Amino acid sequence: MFLALLVAVASCERRPLVDLYNTHYVRVYIDENLKNVSHGFYNPEHQKPAYKSPSIIRIALTDRKSGNVVHERYLRNIGEDERGKYYDGYIVANPGCYNLVAYNFDTESSVMTGTGNLFNMASTSTEIASHLYSRIPSRSKTNTYKESIVYDPDHVFVVDCRDVVVPYAEELDTLTSPTGDHFVGKSITKSYYLQIRVKGIQYVSTSVALLNGMAGSVNMYGKSINENEEVTIYFETIKSHLSEGDEAIIYATFNTFGRIDGKRQDLEMTFDFLTTYGSHHTEKLDISEKFEEPDAINNQWIIIDHTIVIPDPPTPEPNENGGFRPEVEPWGDINTDIII
Repeated sequence: MFLALLVAVASCERRPLVDLYNTHYVRVYIDENLKNVSHGFYNPEHQKPAYKSPSIIRIALTDRKSGNVVHERYLRNIGEDERGKYYDGYIVANPGCYNLVAYNFDTESSVMTGTGNLFNMASTSTEIASHLYSRIPSRSKTNTYKESIVYDPDHVFVVDCRDVVVPYAEELDTLTSPTGDHFVGKSITKSYYLQIRVKGIQYVSTSVALLNGMAGSVNMYGKSINENEEVTIYFETIKSHLSEGDEAIIYATFNTFGRIDGKRQDLEMTFDFLTTYGSHHTEKLDISEKFEEPDAINNQWIIIDHTIVIPDPPTPEPNENGGFRPEVEPWGDINTDIII
């Protein structure tokens, strides 16, 4: 009995709880080397943008002709090695040649559409909440602007790989790209840093910015922006500490899928301020040329050489007698029947 037990223990082997028939291990790395998010900051002392790594990756094998999803799996296991962060798991797929797509599935301000067909899959920006229009007096639901105002999109990491061969397998194997490597997802979203000077910063309570001429969605297949879907991006700005008297800068890091090529000469940046004395101040600037400058091309920095002047608060009208003059109207009698 002792020898039988010893043989049984020696023969034990840990295996994944999957059926090995046509089961394939798959690993997806994501490239988190993001300008103005992980590195390349214009001013390292400024507040850095919030960023959270994905928690789940959807991977799908699609028919090469129709684009329909044939097999899919959600990768939740997260690991990390010298190449960076990766997501892995197992996908069951019949032998054949497919197009493969993978992307993070847990975004907040980006919505995935057409997820059943590769040729229709897209990442789309979401419109801002209606209550935010109170912070942008330059726009309103009843004005003449015919535009879609959206949140700046999240970082969406996409793998778009053609002609992935899935062999027949009776034992567990690894699904790889045509080059024999694991898959790598790169972000289809760019992060830009923006700053501008403001005089009278002590009168600024809050400030937001709007940028038109941006793409509202990106196709997963080919990672191309939709040229016919123009949106205006909404984002909040941050006040820096006073630098010279009452002058300082406001700055922000905003995300975008990209600029629509047809809008190269028509990019308007709108700054909307709410003052501490209760009024609004709006300033609009044409920044078309800024996207052509080396700072924008190489570093994704938009440095606007302009000073916005916030007006001084209005001077209150003097009271001849000084102080308040409270008045109370005479009481009036109200007669009514009370039904009990």
